[in-house]
Amino acid sequence: MENMENANNTENTSTEGAQEKTFTQEDVNRIVQERLAKEKGRGSEELNKRMAELDMRERKLNAVSELRKNGLPEYLVDALNISTDEAFQKSMEAVIKMKGEAKTQPKVVGYGSPIGNVGGSHKTEDATKAAMGLK
Repeated sequence: MENMENANNTENTSTEGAQEKTFTQEDVNRIVQERLAKEKGRGSEELNKRMAELDMRERKLNAVSELRKNGLPEYLVDALNISTDEAFQKSMEAVIKMKGEAKTQPKVVGYGSPIGNVGGSHKTEDATKAAMGLK
């Protein structure tokens, strides 16, 4: 008896399901095309993001190589503008120019250092005191 009731319930459910909205082949094709287009759009966004990351990585590696070639420390790569080739060239030229100017300027010990009182050495003051016989 229970088996008969289950069979009747199954038949009722399947006929109710058949009464739900059915899709034509055109509807199915349209829905599938919309979903494919959405997925394709997502894929291209991800691809563009990855390409930009790889481009920036390559620019950074090239900048490090250029710094090494010019005898400059690698940590300067963080100070360079590597967003475009032109910006990188301008930044690199400025750093190389600064390096050249630093070589031509006299080194100052103690007071008057271009970056403040660095090193704690006051050799000029000590030499003056010694010349005058002071301690």
